[in-house]
Amino acid sequence: MEFRFEQLVSVPRETLFQFYENPDHLNNLHADLPEFRLLHHESSIRPGSTVWVEQTLAGCIPMVMGFRHIVYEPPCLFGEEMIHGPFSLFNHMHEFEEVGDKTIVRDILNIRLAWPYGGEIGTRLFAAGAIRSLFAFRNRTLQRMAGSGELAALTAADQRAGT
Repeated sequence: MEFRFEQLVSVPRETLFQFYENPDHLNNLHADLPEFRLLHHESSIRPGSTVWVEQTLAGCIPMVMGFRHIVYEPPCLFGEEMIHGPFSLFNHMHEFEEVGDKTIVRDILNIRLAWPYGGEIGTRLFAAGAIRSLFAFRNRTLQRMAGSGELAALTAADQRAGT
C-alpha cells in the first residue's frame, strides 16, 4: 500500500535536509509521543547505516523495528527500508523540493504487514490509520519547530559540533 504525505516548510532545503541527516532528531520529531523511543543509530543516514526504534502498541506492547538506509542524495532525497519488524515491505523515501526559501518535504511509503500480522488486509484495516496519524503528528511538529526557530537552531548546533 502506498502513502504520500507532502507539506511546505518555511525553511531552506539545505537546512531541512541537514536536520534530517542527524538521526537524533527523530527524538525531536516524536518528543510528544511517549510510545516512541529511539534505541540506536549510527549517526548517519548514508546507505548501509541503521536506525533502531521501539514503538509501543496499545499502551503496553513494545515493538522493535530496524531500518537500513538505502538512498542518500543530499539535499534532495534519502530513504530507508525495514530490516526488522512486522512489515514484509516497508520502504520510505524522503524528498526535498526547493521552493524559493521554503521546502516541500514529501514522504513516500510503500508498506505491507507480514501475513502473521494480517498482510494486505491488516495493512488497510490497522496500519493505514496509524501511519496517517503518525505523519499528521510529524507534520504538525515539523511546522511548529520550523516556525519557532527550533529546527534552525538544532541544525546550527549540529554544524558547530561537526555532525
